[in-house]
Amino acid sequence: MKHVLRLSALAILFALWAAVPAPGQTPAAVAKLDLNQFIGTWYVIERLPIHREKLCLGDEMVLYALGDKHDTFQVVTSCALKGDNSNFWNEKGKLDPAGSGALKLRRFLILHSKYWVFANAPDYAWMVVGTPNHKSLWILSKATTLAPDALSAAAAQASTAGFDPAKLVKIPQQK
Repeated sequence: MKHVLRLSALAILFALWAAVPAPGQTPAAVAKLDLNQFIGTWYVIERLPIHREKLCLGDEMVLYALGDKHDTFQVVTSCALKGDNSNFWNEKGKLDPAGSGALKLRRFLILHSKYWVFANAPDYAWMVVGTPNHKSLWILSKATTLAPDALSAAAAQASTAGFDPAKLVKIPQQK
């Protein structure tokens, strides 16, 4: 019983720590997310380095699919590892009932983290997705490459949301 209580306390402390916003600018999610454009395969063009993706060497992709329950979605991320190996992870998410880009990902049982679409191209050729606490950010594209002007526009949107584009890491796509 003590073990369960300790784990619960640690989980709550972690959730509180993850929810603390970064100092400075408060980002906003897009007001309206077009689900028909959002759903599908996206390629990670650039991202902030995070622990989970530390071993990823390239070919990082994200698949968004509608979930089996109302207002839910699935996220499957995959990437290439050393030695012709690959890794993937699957997460469940909850759509904003109001239709905005303010999404939630389930991290641990009942714990959720904010996962927002900060910006997208008018034709959804690219999208800027991350966490409002400034710990994670991905510039995603429907194609394996993104034109320099489109990448600049996406990076500018990341900057507007309070992220430092200089910290973004380019992800090689060879597919």
